[in-house]
Amino acid sequence: MRNEILQLKDLGRMPNESINDTESIDELVNTYDALLEQIQIPISFDEAMVLVQIFPENAFYDLQWSLLKLVESVCVDDENKYIQLINSCPSQEWRDTLNARYANYKRHKG
Repeated sequence: MRNEILQLKDLGRMPNESINDTESIDELVNTYDALLEQIQIPISFDEAMVLVQIFPENAFYDLQWSLLKLVESVCVDDENKYIQLINSCPSQEWRDTLNARYANYKRHKG
């Protein structure tokens, strides 16, 4: 597993951004951003399982979209395995988003 993904795992789940965030949050945002930007796609299923766990409940300074792009790059031949990946996301909002995007992908792939 890539070092950047292990570092993200150690950082843990992204917090939700808040209007009460202080400037100290900038360092955390920059840390997540730098690590996410270093990851080349596609990623493995095991890497995707780690990344899907760090989705914020709602939003974290738009970094959730970088995370989404990485998770969706996973190479999985088994649809059930991909559904398992989506269902392991701790955020209902992002689980719903991943499911909707996957449904759209399947509809347009055909």
